[in-house]
Amino acid sequence: MKRSLGSFPLLALAVLLLGAPARATDYTVAESGGDFTQIQAALDVAMAGDTISVHQKTSPYFEKLVFPRSGDPNQGYITLQASPGESPILDGTDVPGSDMVRIEGRSYIKLIGFEIRNHLGVNDGSGVRVLGSGSRIEIRSNRIHDIRGAHAMGITVYGTEPEPISELVIDGNEIYDCEPFRSEALTLNGNVTDFQVTNNIVRDVNNIGIDFIGGETDIQPDPNKVARNGVCRGNQVYRANEKGGGYAGGIYVDGGRNIVIENNIVAECDLGIEVGAENAGTDALNIIVRNNVLYANERTCIVFGGFNASVGRTRDSHFLNNTCYKNDTLGEGVGELWVQYARDNVVKNNIFYSTSQNIQLYSENGNIDNTLDYNLWYTEAGSNAAEFVWQDTSYQGFDAYRSGSGQDPNSLFADPELVDPNASDFHLALSSPAIDRGDPAFVPSGDEVDLDDGPRVSGTRVEIGADETSCGDGETSTGEECDDGNLVDGDGCDSNCTFTSCGNGIVTGGEQCDDGNLDAGDCCSAGCELEPPGASCDDGNLCTTSDTCGAGTCTGLEEPEPDCREPIQTGKASLKLRNRSDDSKDRLTWKWAKGAATAPEEFGDPVNGFTAYTLCIYDEDGGGARLVLRASAPAGGSCTGRPCWEPMGSEGYRYRDKNLSPNGISHIMLRAGGPGKASLRFKGKGASLGMPSLLLLQDSKVTVQLKNTQGECWSAAYSAPASRNQADQFKDRSD
Repeated sequence: MKRSLGSFPLLALAVLLLGAPARATDYTVAESGGDFTQIQAALDVAMAGDTISVHQKTSPYFEKLVFPRSGDPNQGYITLQASPGESPILDGTDVPGSDMVRIEGRSYIKLIGFEIRNHLGVNDGSGVRVLGSGSRIEIRSNRIHDIRGAHAMGITVYGTEPEPISELVIDGNEIYDCEPFRSEALTLNGNVTDFQVTNNIVRDVNNIGIDFIGGETDIQPDPNKVARNGVCRGNQVYRANEKGGGYAGGIYVDGGRNIVIENNIVAECDLGIEVGAENAGTDALNIIVRNNVLYANERTCIVFGGFNASVGRTRDSHFLNNTCYKNDTLGEGVGELWVQYARDNVVKNNIFYSTSQNIQLYSENGNIDNTLDYNLWYTEAGSNAAEFVWQDTSYQGFDAYRSGSGQDPNSLFADPELVDPNASDFHLALSSPAIDRGDPAFVPSGDEVDLDDGPRVSGTRVEIGADETSCGDGETSTGEECDDGNLVDGDGCDSNCTFTSCGNGIVTGGEQCDDGNLDAGDCCSAGCELEPPGASCDDGNLCTTSDTCGAGTCTGLEEPEPDCREPIQTGKASLKLRNRSDDSKDRLTWKWAKGAATAPEEFGDPVNGFTAYTLCIYDEDGGGARLVLRASAPAGGSCTGRPCWEPMGSEGYRYRDKNLSPNGISHIMLRAGGPGKASLRFKGKGASLGMPSLLLLQDSKVTVQLKNTQGECWSAAYSAPASRNQADQFKDRSD
């Protein structure tokens, strides 16, 4: 059949037109002159790719909205937005419906720029509710307030289906004056993944501010499908306080996983940031809490772990570079950091500045294998007034806590010198000891920034806390003396942005050392010269003597103190060591009787946290001593609910600790008396003792000394041969 010359092109054009994507339509909603006068009417006709722009009216839009369909990846989003420069009001007064805006089972949706208010008499409802499954949903720049009733929430996302809600953005919204009690103002719950919750303000709500939840099977039957793989960044949460008084977190992870919480500000809430797991079988995993500023919260700054043994745990999470300032304002007694049932977490590079109650840390027995280091602790009453509870044992004073707990070995007790915290300025002053004092192994992630969105590391090491002094950018910022645009030392402005000088912590031309101060007696003189080899110093180890400087470092000899009280009769100090293959059965007993005169005041004050004790055992090999065991009893503290140290009338002190923390010491008795009347007793057991390998060499003797931080010492020597020196035990009486 012969075709008409014009027929084929017309047919081809028709086919092409039928297969082509429909052109997106822009609709307007307005009081008059638009395409629609009601928002829902526009939503009912909108298709993928369409945009609905809503003009502000003289009165609100009294509506509650439902998105009836999705956009798609080919045609694009369905966008419902305020007209530029306007803020249309969506008001729920006397309008039926459980949610002001409902997005159920939808994808490729945008909601931007509305004031959403007066959702009243609520019994489980939201300003904006997303539920079911879906992807590519954006909720931006809305102002949501006066959502009133019970479980009256601002923005709620419930991933209830086997397929997740994914690639979700909640950005730049303000939620306030809502009543979410028993629920949350902004929450992601269940099967929700790959989300961004950023730059929102949540304030003045009667329960949790922002929450990421897993394990609530009424929302998501599969307990493994939890809120996960997201970021909570740049939000501000103020006055999220549980109705009637309670424990509402400003930001809370409850069983979520793989979430970064960074660069947020939380203040005046019940809790600052909490990472926990309320549902048994669901743990909070791999949560990173970093670079946040948290202040004036009523009960604590940061808390992590399940709240009791029957619920989930917090595991494998990191709490890094946060600034905590004067939280626990109600005097709850848990201070700046509260550790509950949690294991294998890391707390580093944080500032913890307590209120006048001086409580820094509270940790319960569920605290297992958590690591604290490179933090800066401070209370204005001083180091000895600081109170710490670690694994249910109380320690009075920073040194007692570090010695007793084994935690924070590289941490500081010092005023962080914040610029003006009373005016909410938490930058570091130029002279802050937090500068370049964080973990030297710290490497920031690729997109990590400090509280000003500046580089997270700008000096030789990361700063402690949320602020990084921006040294080297050519602009003299807060906390900098100078900034010449480089990190070269000795050019007048050094790499820590201080003027080149002795005492600025940078060794430059003409200086042999520079330890950041002008003090003498620390192996670097006030003139930044190395103090001569052999100059006296203190290495902080009670089991060393003759501490001297060498090449700018203070080191001591692991040898017995030569001037030490001894028993005045032979054989009156006994030593028994037992080393078993099962370390829990290791035992140490040292009894020192008929001792040289000791006055009660020479024992110091261990009860009130001022005097700690360390037992040192030295073994000689060819006359040269080596330290084989060191066990310390910190000053102050609480052991199984009562003081570790107690006075024995006016003549001495007793120490008892059933928990054997930290070095296996179970009992110490110190009794004063005149010549031949003073006596001591020291007992320890278990794996924490660190029992040395036996046989002891005892060539020619073993020496035991008990020393205190006041500088007093009691000693006994055990010359060979011992009454028993075998592979599993050592027993002898003193010379």
